[in-house]
Amino acid sequence: MPKRVREQYKANPAAIYIPAAGGHVVPDPSLRYEDDDPIVVAAPWYFIDEGQVEDTSVPTEVPIEAATAAPGQKRATRRR
Repeated sequence: MPKRVREQYKANPAAIYIPAAGGHVVPDPSLRYEDDDPIVVAAPWYFIDEGQVEDTSVPTEVPIEAATAAPGQKRATRRR
């Protein structure tokens, strides 16, 4: 099945190293690539099946723990 470049990489293209080509290649978003194409084999995450609908929704935010203590907060590590 032909593959196309994912939407997120059309705006922010990436160079992919292809050993058979002897260097880096930037996939052309206007082209369709076959499953056995060396660039698809090297970077399957960069492509999506032609008929597949891509989820472009923004992921919900996940709470992130602060790496340092807030003013007045005591953080301790357990030592053996």
